[in-house]
Amino acid sequence: MLMSDSPISLHPHPRHLIDGVEELQFSAARTGSDLNLRYDLYGDLSHLEISTGGGGERRDELWRTTCFEAFLRTEGAEEYIELNFAPDTHWAAYHFTRFREGRTDLDILAPQIVVERTTERLSVLVVVQGLSLLCSGSKLQLGPTAIIEGKDVGLSYWALHHPSNKPDFHTSEIFKLNLD
Repeated sequence: MLMSDSPISLHPHPRHLIDGVEELQFSAARTGSDLNLRYDLYGDLSHLEISTGGGGERRDELWRTTCFEAFLRTEGAEEYIELNFAPDTHWAAYHFTRFREGRTDLDILAPQIVVERTTERLSVLVVVQGLSLLCSGSKLQLGPTAIIEGKDVGLSYWALHHPSNKPDFHTSEIFKLNLD
């Protein structure tokens, strides 16, 4: 599937449904070595755990609560990168040599994260600058994902599609979008 400027919908894993989310849309664009991502979550945000406040620091384990993610690789490659963004603007970036192996911190500039929130919408806009993978000249594949935490009900896992009974964003099947 070719990524365009038009938003696409992410879907919850059927075994991890929560109240409060009506729709989660994603869009992406690249400009040179910069990656622009946008996540728009629609629903009754009062049912969701959404971190607030200024952050902007690199942090591990953002996936333990609401966070937005993107997985990126060169078409067909085993190695990939994982990018995580929290609504409080904390972030993480990792490089993996293959499926869940060889994880190291990805050396990048802190992304620019802008969060807009109303009672019915949470938008997270991200600019990741200087991704050398974007300058490789190869076809790139992207896997947008998100983890949404419901109040007192646990986590919900969102992706374009879920290939198994257990949510796993690191599988090769997650890379469904071609980013040109």
